[in-house]
Amino acid sequence: MRYVALGMKRDCALKLTGITRHQFYYKPFKGKRRGQKSSAETIQIKDGNQAICSNSHIVQQIQQNHSDPDLTYGYRRMTADLQIQGYQINHKKVYRLMYENQLLLTKEKIKKNYARYRILTPSMPLEMLEMDIKFVWIEQQRRHAFILTVLDVFTRTALNWHIGFSINQHTIKHIWESVIINHLQTNNMLKKVISIEVRNDNDPRFSAKMVQDFFQENHLNQVFTHPYTPQENGHIESFHAILGKSLDQKHFETIAQAEVHLALFYLKYNQIRLHGSTANLPPRVFWEQWELGNIKRIELPKKKIKFKLLIPYHQISGNKDLKEVSCLNSLAFDRLENSFKENGAMSLNQLSVQKEPSVVSC
Repeated sequence: MRYVALGMKRDCALKLTGITRHQFYYKPFKGKRRGQKSSAETIQIKDGNQAICSNSHIVQQIQQNHSDPDLTYGYRRMTADLQIQGYQINHKKVYRLMYENQLLLTKEKIKKNYARYRILTPSMPLEMLEMDIKFVWIEQQRRHAFILTVLDVFTRTALNWHIGFSINQHTIKHIWESVIINHLQTNNMLKKVISIEVRNDNDPRFSAKMVQDFFQENHLNQVFTHPYTPQENGHIESFHAILGKSLDQKHFETIAQAEVHLALFYLKYNQIRLHGSTANLPPRVFWEQWELGNIKRIELPKKKIKFKLLIPYHQISGNKDLKEVSCLNSLAFDRLENSFKENGAMSLNQLSVQKEPSVVSC
């Protein structure tokens, strides 16, 4: 103030003294808290009559509700209950009264089993599975659709997938019921007495109590990745990078077009596309050769795994063409490809990964 009084410009004086303009103009308020004083009474309208009730009366009403376990509400639902009874009160006051009288409900924390290790080293197919969700833009609806994929870590096979504008816990349960019936039960995984791990991120749909209970009932060990660590779910993330390249090349007007493209993509990925992590074989062919004993699993330093094909590649197919291995039904493949090229639409009853057991013999 002294520099300013002597004629120095305000900003120069503040710069010299190291004071901000906010600090310069701030005047401390002496006394109690600023703002309007908290109300001590509440109006109740009942049978057309108006009555004034004290805060203690409101607290008694809240306590009376809480005495019944079936009527225990949070502050917002309690506000609605009081308003139905005729009290002219908002959620802010209800929150304050419940806070002051220790009546607020504690938020129930969902128990999660977090991943203990990042590098996955399964010893056989279907021992470790991963699932995740990816988005695709649908032009006609001007919104994203969700793509849910379940991937086997050992063989890199996409076991099941689903596309829709909404994916909830019931969708996830339905998808996993199909995985259990078509893959886990078919391969007698219970008799092998191994702990089957299902790894996913912290999406609320994956951590829903119904989903966790479903996995527990079916003897599946659900594991959650730590926040901001996609490398703990790296196999499905790598798959999504491949899927993303395929989706970026297309423009989908309807979700039906996207579904046709995805059905063709998953079929090609599982049975034609070579994968470096599976001895340069398509996932389904790799799985078939593993069951035949033609694949050797080699453990490398730092818990890394490598696979080696024990037979010459040309012995997999007589014509040295992986597209002609017995694991692929070429008629089904051609039907999908022609359907996409001709009309860009497909009936939901046509071939998809969900119905893959009718296509492959693995």
